[in-house]
Amino acid sequence: MNFDFSDDQRMLRDHARRFLSEAGDFHSLRQTLASGEGYSQALWQQISEQGWQGVAIAETHGGLELGMLELCVLAEELGRVVAPVPFFSTVCLAAEVLKRCPGEISDNLLQRVVTGEAIVATGLLTPDQEWNDTTVTFSNGKLSGRSAPLAYAGHAGSAILPVLDQGQPALALVDLQNVDRQALGALDATVPFARLHLENTPAELLCSGNQAHLVMTRVVNQAAVLTAFEQLGGADAALEITRNYALERFTFGRAIGSYQAVKHKLADMAVKIELARSNAYYGAWALQDGSDEQLAAAAALARLSAGEAYEYAAEECLHLHGGIGYTWEADCHFFYKRARLLAVSLGSSSAWVDRLLSDASLHALHS
Repeated sequence: MNFDFSDDQRMLRDHARRFLSEAGDFHSLRQTLASGEGYSQALWQQISEQGWQGVAIAETHGGLELGMLELCVLAEELGRVVAPVPFFSTVCLAAEVLKRCPGEISDNLLQRVVTGEAIVATGLLTPDQEWNDTTVTFSNGKLSGRSAPLAYAGHAGSAILPVLDQGQPALALVDLQNVDRQALGALDATVPFARLHLENTPAELLCSGNQAHLVMTRVVNQAAVLTAFEQLGGADAALEITRNYALERFTFGRAIGSYQAVKHKLADMAVKIELARSNAYYGAWALQDGSDEQLAAAAALARLSAGEAYEYAAEECLHLHGGIGYTWEADCHFFYKRARLLAVSLGSSSAWVDRLLSDASLHALHS
């Protein structure tokens, strides 16, 4: 079985890497942070012109309908440059919910996602949460309660939230035009967070009951795989800049990369990244062609290995740069902050370990 990408998918990767190396470099990232915009509107528009928002959306909604593997490719390349755009919340999460909860409202919003016009904040229930943990309720067409912190909620036009409808699971879509939003601080300023305060706010149910539960499970597993690819991209870029620095930085007349201790650190980074890549590729296959049971196990594996690889690479990137690595002028802190954010964005590692062990136990029992 071949888990590698096709020639067309590798061409997409190469194109995306060239494009982002110019349009999404770290100089532009610093300008975005200094502007206070919250995300790079220019990069978001350029991505829209490339058609990336619609890469996994059907042609009937204006998308390219290429598939989930292409979405994995783009997630990795966006991770390489720590892109300050709402691609993950809008395209990787919200679009998947909308595709699995069909209807006029979902169809209209999907068309706006494809064009880049819509930014959508999406709430998830991670493996360490139950549906009863949600603090937002739906009654008589209105939402009340306080949401969990949501990425890009301060800039989004709408949000998809897990809610309780008379005690039953449901997914609701709310227009944020007149919603009170509380901006929140975060370690990674390239991903702004906000909390929604809802009080009898009009909303639309997308799905409810068992369908809502199945959709959320699928979206969370998909998020784990796509996050793994983002982490792969970031880890690979951190290793690359660290290797280059080790070859350029001289002490006592020798490049620091010639010292055995530095070589071992770089080798450890590479080994963890390759292990994570194998698991991420398996996750991509399961996302495209596997069963729900295979995806659940593959998502947990990808989530755990890629998270470990990115955190290790980001930490060693800081350490091996020495004192300069801790300064604003160096790029190391961007990777470290994003690695720490992604490490907790989908719940704790222990919860994913429990899910993986549970899936393995069930598989053994059925075998």
